[in-house]
Amino acid sequence: MIISHSHKFIFIKSFKTAGTSLESALSNHCSGDDVVTPLGDYVFNRNEKGEWIHQSMNAGDYHQHDEANTIRSRVGQEIWDNYFKFSITRNPWDRVVSLFNWKSRNDPEFKPRRRLHHRLGVPFNELRETRKLFSKFVKGEWKTNDSFYLFDDELCVEFVIRYENLEDDIKEVCRWIGVAEVSLPHLKSGFKQGYHYSEYYDDESKAIVAERHKNDIRLFGYKFDQV
Repeated sequence: MIISHSHKFIFIKSFKTAGTSLESALSNHCSGDDVVTPLGDYVFNRNEKGEWIHQSMNAGDYHQHDEANTIRSRVGQEIWDNYFKFSITRNPWDRVVSLFNWKSRNDPEFKPRRRLHHRLGVPFNELRETRKLFSKFVKGEWKTNDSFYLFDDELCVEFVIRYENLEDDIKEVCRWIGVAEVSLPHLKSGFKQGYHYSEYYDDESKAIVAERHKNDIRLFGYKFDQV
């Protein structure tokens, strides 16, 4: 999350939308009293050259994923009203698969594993086992990104970058905030999804994601398996 007083913008960082890469790139335009929250996951948050390029500063009690309402209450109404505010959205079904894969990297509960009958010769279908675990995940507790760019189900920011149109939308943001165009570093390069997101779903899990993400679908027109 960034609050830039020098360029009068607020970047509200949503989950699993390339927010870390954008935050790192924009942090290099920050200075003085600007607020840039620090990152965790040191191993993942390095660029392709292994460099730590994120510049955190003046974070105080702010955190990476502070919600829009929290930020507004802390900066005050005048700054909130007069700064350019933006966040990032992503196709809901793709985003939830990314959430699942990120969680499963350290949680054995969501990793497919060979059982006794597989060791005895029954073929191991990794995708089928992964879909079972994903279905369990979808029925559990996870958050949408509504709280980062919506108040009362309506947009509270001036611009929402689409993950699917990342490069062009970031150029637009740079024009608005008056900084040179940024190139996103390839962070979290040691991690990737195994299959196209559409392969994880059955009808039930697809419907659950649609219901919870109804605001993203309504506001941004997302559809399942959208190119």
